[in-house]
Amino acid sequence: MIFCRFLFALMLLLPLRARASLPVSDSYADVVERLLPSVVSVSATKVTGPVPLEMLRVPPGSPFEDFFREFYKNGGLNAQKAILLGSGFVYSADGYIVTSSHVVENMDEVMVTMNGGKALKGKVVGKDPKTDIALVKVDSPEPLTPVTLSDSDQARVGDVVLAIGNPFGLGNTVTSGIISARSRDIQVGPYDDFLQTDAAINRGNSGGPLFNAKGGLVGVNTAIFSPSGGSVGIAFAVPSNMAKWVADSLIKDGRIRRGRLGLKIQTVSPEIAQTLKMPKAYGALVAGVDPKSPASTSGIKAGDVIVSFDGTEISSMRQLPRLAAESPVGGTVTLGVWRDGKVFKAPLVIDEMKEPVRSAPNAQVVSDADKTTVEEIEFLGVSVADLSPAVRQKFRLSKSAEGVLITKVVPKTDAALKGLRAGDLIVEIDKKPAFTTKSVADWKNEAAETGQDSAFLLIERNGERFFMVVKFSMPE
Repeated sequence: MIFCRFLFALMLLLPLRARASLPVSDSYADVVERLLPSVVSVSATKVTGPVPLEMLRVPPGSPFEDFFREFYKNGGLNAQKAILLGSGFVYSADGYIVTSSHVVENMDEVMVTMNGGKALKGKVVGKDPKTDIALVKVDSPEPLTPVTLSDSDQARVGDVVLAIGNPFGLGNTVTSGIISARSRDIQVGPYDDFLQTDAAINRGNSGGPLFNAKGGLVGVNTAIFSPSGGSVGIAFAVPSNMAKWVADSLIKDGRIRRGRLGLKIQTVSPEIAQTLKMPKAYGALVAGVDPKSPASTSGIKAGDVIVSFDGTEISSMRQLPRLAAESPVGGTVTLGVWRDGKVFKAPLVIDEMKEPVRSAPNAQVVSDADKTTVEEIEFLGVSVADLSPAVRQKFRLSKSAEGVLITKVVPKTDAALKGLRAGDLIVEIDKKPAFTTKSVADWKNEAAETGQDSAFLLIERNGERFFMVVKFSMPE
């Protein structure tokens, strides 16, 4: 019995000793007190139009008829207003405020309420929907207290964080948690690189600051994952380094000038890395190069893999466009490029990104009535056809479109499982042009002789190109 009691007591002590080893403060009151003057509430208003008169009609002879007659003479109801509540923080002492782009998007009026309750009219300097960051300017008779920026690249999973904001319009509210993950891609924008936290974030927290335990800004709260709209312990913040770059750009230019390389890229899967004889799956695979772009001028071509950017290793595909976007337009960078089993350096000058114009997708299917040469590739599981004038017209393909058209994909083959479908173009096979069914037939015969078991295909779909490794599926 004594031994059992001792064992139970020891089990109680172990968690206490483990907790004592964690560097968690009993109170963050001093830190929060210092931060509160830098946190603001944002109220954005949009006029949506007057109340329709039909909603206020009364039957003739009603006792309210005289009342509404006088009501209309005096102008009726004022215009209806939609109000969106959010949060923000002081970025500079001269009145620049950072908040979320979606809080002020298409709104007519913005009011910024300071921690002490003073309301100031705000003017939207600029916004960047791609990162969900906006900059608002207020005129204050006295200098404001800006936040202290921290290097978000140094933030680690497990670090304690404090979120301060205006949830549900309640005013400054403080919650705490940790950084749960880094570099989250939640598919809301091309530059997703969110910090994930379990600090309670709710509606109204958007645009509010996320601080580390020392009071340094590490993120801007922007989104939550929640079926109900309330906090479930999964929230996302734009890293402070990205927010700083956007805010500084808006202060300097009033708009965002992003750099570009002129590449269409995709993820390097383990299968693709093995095909290209790379030591590991990393970098960004070049699926296409824009003509007259910096990348084209530097000699980069489809099938290359960008493995570094100015000495920084590209661990994931989405890292490359972020690095390029934040590079000064007109500046020179050096890319590390994997080609034919080795890496070479490719210097290029950063160009300014323009908004792309995308063509509408086309989902037509080739019918047997299309009279054109068809080549079956049995072990690849597809049939392909030349780009005859009739095919080009039917699929709205430009005269510059290259390749052969997939007319059929055999079910249950690797091609089908990888998502190839009728209407796709095969532009290259094993890095060689596949512009005609004859060139495809020549490749098929060569592949049969060499005994290879897969093909490295460059596919074009709706104007976008991507690579794919397709394993041979031998007919039964």
